[in-house]
This record gives sequence, structure tokens and C-alpha cells, in this order.
Amino acid sequence: MDQDTSSADSHQKRGVLLKDQVRLVKRKDCDRYEIASIQDPLSFEKGFFVVIRACQLLAQKNEGIILVGVAGPSGAGKTVFTEKILSFMPSVAVISMDNYNDASRIVDGNFDDPRLTDYDTLLQNVHDLKAGKQVQVPIYDFKSSSRTGYRTLEVPTSRIVIIEGIYALSERLRPLLDLRVSVTGGVHFDLVKRVLRDIQRAGQEPEEIIHQISETVYPMYKAFIEPDLQTAHIKIINKFNPFTGFQSPTYILKSTRMVTEDKVKAVFSENHTETKEQTYDIYLLPPGEDPESCQSYLRMRNKDGKYSLMFEEWVTDNPFVISPRITFEVSVRLLGGLMALGYTIASILKRSSHVFSDDRVSVKIDWLEQVNRHYVQVQGKDRLVVKDVAEQLGLEGSYVPRTYIEQIQLEKLVNEVMALPEDLKTKLSLDEDLVSSPKEALSRASADRVAMRNKHLKRGTKIWQSLLDIVPTVKGLMIETRSPLQCRQIRGSLLSF
Repeated sequence: MDQDTSSADSHQKRGVLLKDQVRLVKRKDCDRYEIASIQDPLSFEKGFFVVIRACQLLAQKNEGIILVGVAGPSGAGKTVFTEKILSFMPSVAVISMDNYNDASRIVDGNFDDPRLTDYDTLLQNVHDLKAGKQVQVPIYDFKSSSRTGYRTLEVPTSRIVIIEGIYALSERLRPLLDLRVSVTGGVHFDLVKRVLRDIQRAGQEPEEIIHQISETVYPMYKAFIEPDLQTAHIKIINKFNPFTGFQSPTYILKSTRMVTEDKVKAVFSENHTETKEQTYDIYLLPPGEDPESCQSYLRMRNKDGKYSLMFEEWVTDNPFVISPRITFEVSVRLLGGLMALGYTIASILKRSSHVFSDDRVSVKIDWLEQVNRHYVQVQGKDRLVVKDVAEQLGLEGSYVPRTYIEQIQLEKLVNEVMALPEDLKTKLSLDEDLVSSPKEALSRASADRVAMRNKHLKRGTKIWQSLLDIVPTVKGLMIETRSPLQCRQIRGSLLSF
């Protein structure tokens, strides 16, 4: 009987049209209406439709300005979502909270400090718009970290004003909002999007950005932003994959067929280069992913004692493996910051390669030490050239359309593939004599760093909350407290080596 009831309820839910899920309710603190909270999170597209519907209903029922707050963690897609609404409803006005940054309040480069926002100007602008006045909205330049001017914003004909920012659902704004919207993604894709955005917007180095995320952005999110997002009427999950926009992928054909060095040289001109290299590829599993099915690993490569970080996601178009990739040189200490964000080391693959290349294509004869196998890889940006060279090498009919980590997953060898570079053992302070395997050692290292991050996070939240409680207010605006000690107490999540 219970099963039948559950099935009926499920069927009834599916039968409800999306637009019918948007209901107005009277607010308890005033005569205005708001949206009844929708419990289940919505996809990006469905959320867009529901927000548009909600805005239309609120504009019909409420007088004056309809104020919408769109909040979420850094890199989640708030700005893209807001721009999509703007393209559908051009008469909507958008206020970005980024423009209300007060550079004089920045401490140790922490742009996610909740006290950084100039609420005095922001709230004055909001109240003036509600009174039907035009306002002067600040313009903030991230590269110079300064306010460079103002732009005039008129009361929009639609009467709809969107405030977009990580603190758009903060306690100081919530009483003014008619609609509260949260946009979140996942740690992994949010990290990639934030890195790509800040390179373009602020000219920062990738390693600097990731350190900043693990040191300040993530702790600030957990302590101050995440609780606010729980108050949203509409919760949106943005599963946009940042790799889909890359237009210059690498095409790879791979085979286990043996090929002699002379045969490889025969397909190249005299101007080709020839090198030998040894690499350790450290595959970092994003938080919450299954190591036997994950296809969006973060890869950190040790080559000639130098480390690089690879953002990539591979796809297969049999027999090709296609890999959009962006690579940055980093230091090994960055690994601690990534582990503090919840990444864990899934595999470390040691590979020795004899590499032949010219400006068109590369051919690698690889030996994977842990699994004792040889492979030949043909790589290049031009699919037809890669195919032609592979056929000249006699590889046709023997292709393996999988990356090395996929092959390891397929054969369930993830636990066995753990070759630790000596410098990594030192940096991680691993004593393999105390554990049964490198895998166990790395698992302990990851667990220790996540536990330590959580400990710092809990302690930091209490410290910051007590600071916020005791700081006096003047005209409703918090007086800043900026001592280095106070700022450092919450920032313990970057676990340097």
C-alpha cells in the first residue's frame, strides 16, 4: 500500500507543469508578496524559466521595484544566468555587487571577505531606486583593484532590478528582496571556471588563483555564503561543463602494437626533434566522484622536477581520444590547497617516453612501469594528419580508444597504480614503512588535510561570528576590523607543505 501511495505521489509530481510550481504567498512582515519556496533544486534551464515566471507574477502583484537577489559561490554561473535573463527581458536592470568592492578594506588579497562590500552605497542605491530616483552605480576595476568611476542607472521600465553577487542573499539585503535565487555548481567545475575567469578578468596567475580559492574563497563560502543560500526561494544547480567551450583539442590515436624507432623516424622529415622524458601523472579525484567512473580528473604532472596542472576532460570519438586541455606550470605545494578543497589522489602513473615530433604531430613510444606495458601514441591538433601518420606506422586496426586512466579504471587497477616521486614523498611527509601501500599513505595524507581544513573552518567560523557580533554599528554600517591576526584566524585551510 505504501508503495502504491509513493508511486501515485511521484506521478502527481511529474504531472505538475513547471509554471504551476510558481506560487505567490503573502509576506508576514509587510503587504508585499513573495514566491513560495520550491524545495527541489532545478536545472539551469528550468531554473531560468521559473525565475522569469516568478518575476512576471511579482510584477503583477507588487507595486514599485521588484528586487531579485541572485547569489552563489564564485564561478558557479551567477553572471551567465543573469545575462541570460537580461537577454530575454532587456528592460531588467542588473546591479553587480562586485562593483561595490571597497579597495581600502582588502586584507591580504581576500576579495571574498564579507566586509569588503560597500553596503552604505549599495543600500542607498537600492532605496533611491525604490523611491523612483536615478542612481550612480560604482564601476570597479579588478586589475587595478580600484573604483574607477560611476554609471547612471535609471529606474527600469520593467520595475525589475537584479542584484547579483556572492553575498546577494546576505542578511542585510534579504528583507528588501522579493525573490531570492541561488546558483551553485560543483567544486571541480566551479574551480575551473573561477581560474579561467580570473586569468581573463584580473590577470592573475593560475597558481595564485587556486591558492586564493583554498585559502580564502572556500572557507568564506562555507562560513558565510552557504548558509545564506539555504534561504533561496529557487535553488538552481548549474552543471555547465567549462571544457565544452574549448576550440583547440588534441587528437590522440593510441595502440599497443610494437613500432621500431626507425619506422617512426621514417614518417618524419629531417627537421623533427627527438627527446626522452619521464613523467609522473598525479590524477586528482574531484570531491564526491567515483574513482572507477570519473571522467573529469584534475591532473598534476611531474616532469623533470617541474610540476604543471592540467584542466582537461576527454571524450572518445572511436578510434580517437579527444582532449580539450589547458596547462599551467605550478609548484608542488599547490597540491595541499587542492587536497584542502576535497580533492584526493586517486592514482600516480609513471611513464617513460621516447618522443618524436615536428610542428604537425608527435609520436610517443611509452612504457608504463607499474603495468609493464608499451604503447604508441600519435598526437596532434589536426585530426587528418594524426590519422595519416598512424596509418603510415601500421597502427590501423589496433587502436585503443581510451586514456591511460580509463584503461586503469577498466581493468580495476586504480589501487595498484601508485608510483610516488621522491620529492612528493618528502613534501607529503609519507613514511611508506608505516602503511601497507602508497595508496593507503596518500589516502591518509588526503584525509589528514581535509580533517585539518574542517577543524580550521569550524574554529574560524566561530571567531568570525564573535567578531561580527561584537563590532559596533554606526548608521547600520559595520565598522571594519582589519587586524592581520583576526583575518588570519579563519584562513587556515591552505595546508602548505
